[in-house]
Amino acid sequence: MHKYFFILVSAMMLTACGGNENEPLDTEIAEPEKGSNGSLETYAKRHIEAQLQILGTENYGLKIYKANLDGDDKMDAIITVNRYENALKTAAQSANPSKQAEIGFMGNHNFFFFYDGSLDLISPPIVVPSSPMLPLEIHFEDITSTQYKDILVTYRVRNSAYKAFFTVTNHSPVRYFEWPLFENLGKANCKANGFQYLSTASNPRKNILIYEALVTLGDTVSNFNIAIPTLKNTGKKRYEFFYLPAKQTYVTQK
Repeated sequence: MHKYFFILVSAMMLTACGGNENEPLDTEIAEPEKGSNGSLETYAKRHIEAQLQILGTENYGLKIYKANLDGDDKMDAIITVNRYENALKTAAQSANPSKQAEIGFMGNHNFFFFYDGSLDLISPPIVVPSSPMLPLEIHFEDITSTQYKDILVTYRVRNSAYKAFFTVTNHSPVRYFEWPLFENLGKANCKANGFQYLSTASNPRKNILIYEALVTLGDTVSNFNIAIPTLKNTGKKRYEFFYLPAKQTYVTQK
């Protein structure tokens, strides 16, 4: 009998302010709410500033990524928000600002929102506890279905990075998998991964293949909390995960 190693996403995370800073942290999924006028960028700014209670004097990062995320004929979008300036302000007001700097200003300062093109609605914030020294990275892949894209969110936790996978279900992004992109950058025990996605005849969802990757950094890099390495897939496969409908999760054989 085959034995399976179950990847339960909720078990891989920690809560926003607890645990080891070198581990991935939890995200929070919220229900969408109504209200749209004018261009998407105008609507997004108004909506985000209201949802996050951002004052007009705060400088924050906002980026819009467009793709078909639910299989209808309308274009959807992911909107990322980075509040690094607010993170610095919060750290300065804390009891130990130097400690906050040491841990990369970890906290709830990176967010993303889902814009549903068919409903013309933007969701409340989905918080990604992480280091705000770098914004979230968004990529799209057709993993769950060839009819639409899934959302891949890469975030930093000090000198490590993690990739979280979301698919839109019932008008909301739902996380179904997560794995380190690299860990302990700049250390002797640094470990990095490459990802590939494989179609099979037996499963409508693609398998997720994880390979050993080589890390390259520039000679002048000194701050590994913000360094962005070049990763090269070696072709040496570490894991192959496949979707198990009975458990509604990705698993791999031991």
